[in-house]
Amino acid sequence: MKRRDFIKTTMALTAFGARIPLMAIGKNGIQSSRRASWETDRIAVLIKLNGGNDGLNTIIPTQDSNYYNLRPNLALTESQTLYVNEETSLHPSMAPIHPLVQDGQMGIIHGVGYENGNLSHFRSSDIWVTGSSADTHLQTGWIGRLLELEYPDFPGNTPNHPLAIQYNSANLLEFKTSESNAGMMVFDPEIMYNIIAGNYVPGEDDPAPDTYGGEELDYIREIDILSYEYAGTISETASQGTNTVEYPNSNIGYQMALTAQMISGGLNTPLYRLYQGGYDTHANQLNDHSNLLGEVSQSIASFLQDLSNQGLSERVLVITTSEFGRRVYENGSAGTDHGTSAPCMIFGPNVTPEIFGQHLDLTDLDNNNNPWIQYDYRQIYSSVITDWFGLQQEISDTVFGSTFDPIPYVLEPLSVKQPPVPAKFKLNPAFPNPFNPTTMLSYTLPRPTNVTIRLFDSKGSEIQTHRLGRQNPGRNTFRIDGRNLASGSYFAQIESGGTALSQKITLLK
Repeated sequence: MKRRDFIKTTMALTAFGARIPLMAIGKNGIQSSRRASWETDRIAVLIKLNGGNDGLNTIIPTQDSNYYNLRPNLALTESQTLYVNEETSLHPSMAPIHPLVQDGQMGIIHGVGYENGNLSHFRSSDIWVTGSSADTHLQTGWIGRLLELEYPDFPGNTPNHPLAIQYNSANLLEFKTSESNAGMMVFDPEIMYNIIAGNYVPGEDDPAPDTYGGEELDYIREIDILSYEYAGTISETASQGTNTVEYPNSNIGYQMALTAQMISGGLNTPLYRLYQGGYDTHANQLNDHSNLLGEVSQSIASFLQDLSNQGLSERVLVITTSEFGRRVYENGSAGTDHGTSAPCMIFGPNVTPEIFGQHLDLTDLDNNNNPWIQYDYRQIYSSVITDWFGLQQEISDTVFGSTFDPIPYVLEPLSVKQPPVPAKFKLNPAFPNPFNPTTMLSYTLPRPTNVTIRLFDSKGSEIQTHRLGRQNPGRNTFRIDGRNLASGSYFAQIESGGTALSQKITLLK
């Protein structure tokens, strides 16, 4: 065997960790369904922007003079950027995802990080994947602990599809359980299957001896079976799936295309971890950062369009993370150095299209000249566990050892705990506003009631009426379509229970 194949074989055959619990020995029956408490077929795709993404040049505070003062060479002018709202723009290379903003399929969360942020790539990455605090060292991953709670017999009695998949790294710490690994590293499915199949040794009919050596033999057989069966499943679903659009000719483009292909082919793996490297932009940031954001933006846009073409996009949530952000000021090498908090971006048809938090206050910095965090990164994960997958809050609390309140970025949460209902009818800001071609109206109701939405032009003439009938209490949404309207200002009015609330919205074509 060639050395390269040997390395790949070693990584593939150890994808389930250095140890597998002995309680799983002999339990080779693989089931086809998820546990009763994990009934949804939703999928979370987590993309790590590896190296520390510069949030200030990603989600840009175009009206903050401090941004331009701190970055005389790196700051992007408002005319260069892509409009989101009066205070916010996107980097110009993110043009492929700008329509997602306009169509209400993107959310932004400002100031994500953790207290006493560590500026080491390795340590901060470990914090994010283990779900720990800065001063705590854990040996298991947050996803590993989550899956261990849901599948305590792993690898026995597991679904016939992998529980989690990751690309581009043999470090499976994020999926490490107390006894094994619940994730599988994937490269080319056909090559992977051929490597594993070529090293697969079918178990003998004779039982292993009732000795410690016999237990170890059963352990080896368990790894053998799981590696073989999961590699075959991945290869089969990838071959049965399809891509309906072209993806960028880049590593992240390949990962997203393969993920879409496996989902299209019927793979029910709920969690994917993807990687895009290169964000450690200490020098020559303008060009490098632009290229990276362009690649990942085009990949995300292609991925969601691909799944939409196949009627699969409603099942998928895409989240970008990074181990930390960058300093608020540029350095002397036309780049930025390691910082702390940074924005996370959320994509998909089931995303609440809002901006959570505020732009970083560049005048209020901590003792290390870094902005204060607004959201703990574990709140992002808590939302995945509860709102996206519909698991109980107690599960999230157990995974992280404490309660981290979910951020309501999931438009239709599956949370067991219902969101609080306001005492009064409330109309939230439309997003985006200005808009083209659509904007999302969001309102909350204190009780079940009939709702009517009207659209008026600037002269007060009623031009649209939408009688929605009886709506449920809590958060509701309605999308205004401006494709048949002229540019200009309009007033959206929502009437509920005898009360009418209005707000001004602007269509820019």
